[in-house]
Amino acid sequence: MKTDNIQIRTAQVRADGISEEKRTAQFVISTEAVDSYNTVFRMDGWMLDEYNRNPIVSYNHNVHGSNPDNIIGTSRVFQEGEQLIGEVTFEDADTNPLAEKVFRKVKNGTLRMASINAKVSKARMGLKDQGEDPDVVYFTRQYLQEWSVVSIGSNPDALKRNNEELHALRTAVETPDPGDSKDKEKDSNPKERVSLDIFEAQLIVNKNRYSK
Repeated sequence: MKTDNIQIRTAQVRADGISEEKRTAQFVISTEAVDSYNTVFRMDGWMLDEYNRNPIVSYNHNVHGSNPDNIIGTSRVFQEGEQLIGEVTFEDADTNPLAEKVFRKVKNGTLRMASINAKVSKARMGLKDQGEDPDVVYFTRQYLQEWSVVSIGSNPDALKRNNEELHALRTAVETPDPGDSKDKEKDSNPKERVSLDIFEAQLIVNKNRYSK
């Protein structure tokens, strides 16, 4: 089984984060709260260099289509306390009528949501001695792929793919490596494992799945 470990999450616009003069709007795109998938993105795990080389924002994730107006602006992404903020600067009306329409709808409160794609490369179960929930998956290294202003959080197909990826990832971080006797003793409770590189983890999943 192959997985890209892409996680999709919904973001929310900040009511006080819209500037008509600057043509900007701020969205809270991630926090350290336990989300509806029973996962947490650690704030110090965000890797933004790749995104910052091409910091585009699209409408409804239409980044690969032939219409360049689907790219409605660019953004800066920054940390503020325990929140990751995406601030989009919309293109002007002459350059991009769609960007103008989306900006007006965000300003009017008609469009309030965004959606991010993050590629997870490291994850682990929560560590009780660090005050974490051992039943929660903590992402400790993740790459922001892209984010978009969207009309609805995630479509059913995207949610289905996300759940499949998350199931594979959770299975990976909960499964002890049968080849390491030292880890075997240590992992009588697999949820107490400290860390697991997701690429190593996927090999474990494959081995367990196809050796039956």
